[in-house]
Amino acid sequence: MFQESEIINLVVGIIAVLMFLFFFKKLGLPRMLFIYIGFFLVLCGCFLTVIEGVFWHDLFNFLEHLCYALSGISFLVGCRAIARHSAGTGNLKL
Repeated sequence: MFQESEIINLVVGIIAVLMFLFFFKKLGLPRMLFIYIGFFLVLCGCFLTVIEGVFWHDLFNFLEHLCYALSGISFLVGCRAIARHSAGTGNLKL
């Protein structure tokens, strides 16, 4: 059984990712692939949270936490790329 708060988190997450992508495109900010992947993985984690309440709890719980862990790694790599770019030692187009 899933909770209503999980559905609300999923809806808010979808809206936040859409707004994030819209503003990045509209402002002409550089393409940061790992940041995009991180947001996508967080959204997948929210989706898997809802699914785990209906189907195979153990499998989807593991996949949910795997998505969150991979999103953290992805954000780390993306932030490192931003830091290297701002220091003038790297290329931000990942």
